[in-house]
Amino acid sequence: MISLNLPEVPTPGHIDDLIAAAIPPLVLQAAIDANDSLREIGRLRPLVSIEDRVDFEAELGRLAARNKTLAACHPRFVVSPWGRAA
Repeated sequence: MISLNLPEVPTPGHIDDLIAAAIPPLVLQAAIDANDSLREIGRLRPLVSIEDRVDFEAELGRLAARNKTLAACHPRFVVSPWGRAA
């Protein structure tokens, strides 16, 4: 099977609004919170100090809880901290 790696194309703002209107508010909020968790996970350096390690693991736990909400709507909505861009 041939796999094509197509570049992502930005969508206009009004299309994003239509998509967001079709998603249940609880799932939309979980997606926003998951992106916030990804930003925090990227900011933390777990090997620097014990406090950062604890914060890192706590943020991973919050991301897991948000992923449960996202997966309940559709399995492809799940966000992975390891698949994020550097």
